[in-house]
This record gives sequence, structure tokens and C-alpha cells, in this order.
Amino acid sequence: MSSETSPRQGRTLAARLTLWYAGAFAASSMLALSVAYFLIVAHVRERTDEDLSDDIEEFSELLRTDGLGRVEEEMRLDTQGDQAETEFYRLWSKDGSLVLGTDLAQFAGLPAPADSLFQSVIGAEPVLATVDLPRREHSVRIASGAISDDYVIELGESLEDDDEFVAGLLGRFAAPAAGAVLLAMPIGWFMARRALHPVESVTRTATEIAAGAMDRRVAVRGQGDELARLAQAFNAMLDRIQALVSGIREMSDNLAHDLRSPLTRIRAAAEMSLSGDRSDSARSSLAATATEECDRLLEMIDTNLEITETESGAVRLDRVEIDLAELVRDACELFQTVAEDRKVEICAEIPARCMLVGDRQRLQRAIANLIDNALKYTPATGRVTVTLSDRGSEVQVDVADTGVGIPYDETARIFERFYRSDGSRSQPGNGLGLSLSLANARAHGGRISVESVPGRGSTFTLVLPRRPA
Repeated sequence: MSSETSPRQGRTLAARLTLWYAGAFAASSMLALSVAYFLIVAHVRERTDEDLSDDIEEFSELLRTDGLGRVEEEMRLDTQGDQAETEFYRLWSKDGSLVLGTDLAQFAGLPAPADSLFQSVIGAEPVLATVDLPRREHSVRIASGAISDDYVIELGESLEDDDEFVAGLLGRFAAPAAGAVLLAMPIGWFMARRALHPVESVTRTATEIAAGAMDRRVAVRGQGDELARLAQAFNAMLDRIQALVSGIREMSDNLAHDLRSPLTRIRAAAEMSLSGDRSDSARSSLAATATEECDRLLEMIDTNLEITETESGAVRLDRVEIDLAELVRDACELFQTVAEDRKVEICAEIPARCMLVGDRQRLQRAIANLIDNALKYTPATGRVTVTLSDRGSEVQVDVADTGVGIPYDETARIFERFYRSDGSRSQPGNGLGLSLSLANARAHGGRISVESVPGRGSTFTLVLPRRPA
């Protein structure tokens, strides 16, 4: 069902992206062509206005140098033949009376200028206007300007040529606009497929992983863009999942091994009781063995559950202000008897007081596990040194021993649950003590690190914030 749905959803998304890209491309192309069209039209209109303004200046110069007769002659020459259908001139005196005018047969309905015009153009820039006449298909552009203190000239020009040019320009723009619309779909499809290719790669890889190929990874392309970061995050997630799966398998193997030993001893004791002496002492020995081994099993299970709850944040810490110096001192005294039995010396370098806020019971277990671990792997005549240091906003507990040390390639794994190096198999334990200490440290916002030299000893460092974040 899901394998059939995903491709349909992919095609739907590709289709939507295609439409979006095509619409954006077509709209941007049409906008660019429209802007170009209106800029050209504006330039044509501006050129016509400049020509009319230049004509007014030329008539002003003719009037000044050659007189009114030369102005009239120039007006007649400019409107000879077909020009009379596209241009006209009118010369007005400052009192509003018509002095000169060309043939206005083609400009029927042309209105007389307003009285205020004569006052507004004297000593000012020409006044430009566009008028529509009843018998003309095209508009007329009219410019009015003073050519002296006594005369105002009015000249007009049909916009037929401009309109035809603009119409031809619009026709030329139609083909590129249609081409832009036609190209929008294939370009949109190409961009959509290119954009979705990394997503399809992630989907394909996820499908292969779901089928069991846990070693598959997404190929990272690009230079740090969003899709490249998605592929990197997906690969990192897969690495983490694979590491967790491997850890679960290894933990299951170790758990099965550690459960097998006490169960085997219980079974062996039961078989000996059945096949041998059935006296009360034999039954008592069997009961004692079963009880002891069951206690070991229950302790292992409870500790494992406690680590899980602590790491998940499900446990609520009972935070109170405690004197860590007193707590560490008590832990050293608690293990003094064990150290004497092993002929190991415990040295404590602890200040008088060191206050912090934390869960007393969990910190006791974390520190006790570190000291117990150091005593286990320190041979006779060796030494375990516990140091408490005040670092301002943090406190630090160092547990150093002169024991067998830890190989470098195993230091990164000693905090894993049930992990025990080859050299520690002979010692009692289930490989959960350091895991529990680390979980409790992290629950307080702290950390544990280790430095070790094989044959010379190890130093475990517990760092805790003085107050919770």
C-alpha cells in the first residue's frame, strides 16, 4: 500500500512544483515584457513632446529675427500637402484673438484655448495636452507656448504614427510572450525534477533500509544547501540508528551471557539436590544458592531499569543542598574495610566543606561505584586516591588508582551497559556500575571522563555543576 502511494504523492508534488515554477516563469517573463513595452511607449511619447517643444522654440527664434511674416510662411510650409492632415498651427495674441492659423478641416471640433492659458505660458514652459477629436481615429498631441510677450503659438500633431509604431511593437512582443508561456511548462518540469531529485534519493535509500540494507546512505550533493544538509542529517540519523541497533544487539548478548551464569548455577544446584543427598542441609544449600543468584539477577535488572529511567529523564531528582565533602568522606570510610582486605591504601584529599545542590542518594551511588571500580582493579600494595576540588561554579571528584589500567581502544566503551573488557572478566560484577554513575552524573548536568595508562592505572573524573541549570 505505502509503496504504491509514495510514487503518486511524488508525482503530485512534482506536478504542483511544475505548475508553480511554470506560473512564476511565465509571470516574470510577462512582467519583463510589459515593463519593456511601457518603457518604449513612454520614450515614444517623450520624443513627440520634445519635438513639439523644439518647434515652439524655433518659432520664437523666427519671430524675433525675421518677424511675423516669416512665422506665417513657416507655418504654411509645414502644413503643405499631406501634412495638413497630421499637423496644425494657430497663433494667438495675448488678448485671446486668433492672429494666424493653418487649415483646420481635418481637425474639426478643435476647442479654443482657455483664457487662463495665455497667462500660464508667458515666461513658462510649454503646456502639453492630448485631445480626442470626433472625426479622428487617433488622438492629437497639442503643445501651447509663448513665442514672445505678445503671442502664444498652439501647434498640434496627430499621434497616428506613434500609435502604429506601438501597435507594431505590441505585435512583436506577442511572439516572445507566447514563447515564454510555452517554455514555462518544460522549464518548470525540469526545475521540479531537479529540486525533487535529492528527496527521491532520500526516499529510495529509506526504502532500501526498510528492506534491511542498514548500510545504505544518501549521496550528499551540493555545497551546504538545504537539501545537502537534509541528506547529511538523514545519514547522521542512520548512523545513530545503526549504532543503537548494534548496541542493543551487543547489550542483549551481554545480558544473555550474564543471565546464563546464575541460571546455570541454580540449575546445577537443583540437579545435585535431586540426584544426591536429599537431607535438610542439601535443601537449605539449594535454597541459599537460588536466593543468592536470584538476588544477583534482581539487582542486575533493577540497575538496568534505573539506568534506563535516569537516561530518559523519567526520574525526578530529589535536589537538596548537600555537603559533597562529607558525602565523599563517608564513601571513603565505607570502602576502608574492603581496601584493607585487598591490601590497598585509600587516600582522601577532601576540603572541610563543599556545598552543592543535588540528589544525595544518586550522587552517593555514582561516587561509590567509581571507588569500588578502582579497588577492584588495583592489585595489593596499590593505592586509590580520591580528590575533591572546588572549581567555582563546578566541583570535581577525581578517583585515581595504580591498577592495571585500560587499553586505549576500550576507554570509549567502558561506560556502555554490560561491557566488560577481557581483563575484567575474572572480577565480580555485571558491567553496569560505570553506566549508572554516568547516567546519574548526566542527570545532574555533569559528566564523567577517564584517563588511563595500561599497567600504571586510571583516573576517573566526575564534574558536577554547583547548582542545577
